[in-house]
Amino acid sequence: MRQSAVLERALQLASDGIAVFPFTPDSKVPLKNSRGYLDATTDQQTIAGWFEHVPRANLGMRLDASGLLVVDVDRHGKTDGVQTLKQLKDQGKQLPAATYIEQTPNNGLHYFFKYNIELPIKRKIGLYPGIDMLADFVLIAPSVVNGSAYRAIEPMNEIATAPQWLLNDLLPSKRTNRTPAHATHIRKTWAGSVLDDLVTGTSEGSRNSYLTSLVGKLLRTGCQSATAYELLQLANDHLQPPLPDKEVNTIFKSIIKRI
Repeated sequence: MRQSAVLERALQLASDGIAVFPFTPDSKVPLKNSRGYLDATTDQQTIAGWFEHVPRANLGMRLDASGLLVVDVDRHGKTDGVQTLKQLKDQGKQLPAATYIEQTPNNGLHYFFKYNIELPIKRKIGLYPGIDMLADFVLIAPSVVNGSAYRAIEPMNEIATAPQWLLNDLLPSKRTNRTPAHATHIRKTWAGSVLDDLVTGTSEGSRNSYLTSLVGKLLRTGCQSATAYELLQLANDHLQPPLPDKEVNTIFKSIIKRI
């Protein structure tokens, strides 16, 4: 790779209106004394100055300023995100291949998409097993980490619009909710009350007690623990703001131990 390749890419993106910023060479760490993606710019003189100062710097793209999000498919952990993609496809949820995609140094994939809705979250870790969603920033080709480069799968592909099912899964509270008129005349069961609680949610100060009570009720319906956990995550996604995954997992484990 020519030494100027990263700078050339940075200047091209900037000319297209996409803000970029530098990382420390061969890493995912922002330059010392920088603010990372908050320093992203489209000013070509500023960008040229970065790479004059640190010629081997890696390149980052600020996504939120450009209305872009990245589906990060991880393959180097315990869970293979590519297998998850296949499972999603079987459910009718297929990521379009006709978009800009990069391969990461660890053989993962970054799918780039445009979106035209308000996106209140910047990252969703574990959106699916082995798959995260990034909407704040991302390292991009031709950056190099540990001696291996990011590379475009089809460099000429344009960035496609995010499929609606992905946005629905990312922001379940934004789904269109139309209750059939006759539904109010159906006799409510205990399980029905549990489902109502799941959707109704609670205020910020009561999130822990709400989720603790909810998971207990879900498990008492006799459903499998895996089902209860998925519904607990769904309920948490409806909260504003949701609890961190670590706290949700702690709540779930504490209730499981009592049963």
